[in-house]
Amino acid sequence: MSLPMTAFMYLAKLQDGSDTSFQIRQSYQTEENSFNYRIVYKLGNDPRRFIDLFEDHIVLFKSDLIDAVSTHTKDDGESVLEQLLWDFLPKETKRRLAMFQTRGGYQRGPLTADDRKKITSQIHLFDLRRLYYIRYGAVDQSRLSRLHEKCCRPLLGQSRDEREYYFAAEEAVLKPGSYLQYVYAIFNLQKYFSQSFAPWLPESLAMDEMAEYFEIELCRLNRDRRFWQEEERTDSLHHHLTRYLIMFFDYTPARRSFLADFTRTFMAGHRTFRWPERKLSRPPEKVSEIFATPYEELKTMPREQLNRLYRQKAMGLHPDRGGDHDLFIELTEIYNELLRTKQE
Repeated sequence: MSLPMTAFMYLAKLQDGSDTSFQIRQSYQTEENSFNYRIVYKLGNDPRRFIDLFEDHIVLFKSDLIDAVSTHTKDDGESVLEQLLWDFLPKETKRRLAMFQTRGGYQRGPLTADDRKKITSQIHLFDLRRLYYIRYGAVDQSRLSRLHEKCCRPLLGQSRDEREYYFAAEEAVLKPGSYLQYVYAIFNLQKYFSQSFAPWLPESLAMDEMAEYFEIELCRLNRDRRFWQEEERTDSLHHHLTRYLIMFFDYTPARRSFLADFTRTFMAGHRTFRWPERKLSRPPEKVSEIFATPYEELKTMPREQLNRLYRQKAMGLHPDRGGDHDLFIELTEIYNELLRTKQE
């Protein structure tokens, strides 16, 4: 079996009334350059049934589960299962594993031109609105363009199903009292209202009128083919969207101060977000001198090119080759600092 170029796995939690079950699913890229998902393994209502404990902390997964996962990935099947079933592992096992591995496989470092192209083509406007609220707590979405692109990186290469489980986990940090303003923000309901406070204080608007517009936007999203990618659609409301119905109608919004919200919104509107720039321990002139390369060029130089330049300079300065010991140490320190600036 040839594996797809993009093949991520995730744990899906399915709720049917009071019954809960779990499935291991996989996002994959289709021939139409969209994304869909397949079911890799059905775990039933208790994934712990597929875990055997050895010597109180070593976990052994059932062989048929390992085989199913290994068939759909080039990575080690047991390592993949440790990530997927982390919440079901014994406490002592998680403590020991945490000492030797970094959980979460999202790419780090600067965004590439290919990353930006994928963000434009793959990330739906509704996803951007949710990220904007979750990251910044902003009800007013008029400055959505200020959302930093790195916030979108974890969503790349995901099917709609995987992405909705991602957002459900992110939304778990929200307090029930903020559900109304969250739904109001992500469905962009403020466009229907002209009151001066409408962008940030939905609690003061007419609930029946707001509910009418919410239903319009919810149905529109439910019919949006681009949003659902390759997933088959029906005429009924998709189960991933029912949580927003519950958020909107079943919870009472927290009481908020008009003045406090106005002040917070005003300050946020005049605040510009920038990632802090790392500063080197040496002045730019010294950095340029030791690398024999302009400092501005070093700042924008790709990591691979910087590695080659460092190796060339290190060979000439290495003490074993008759070079200057102190300059070699300084070159290495500056090189490591430059590398850290390229990992943000």
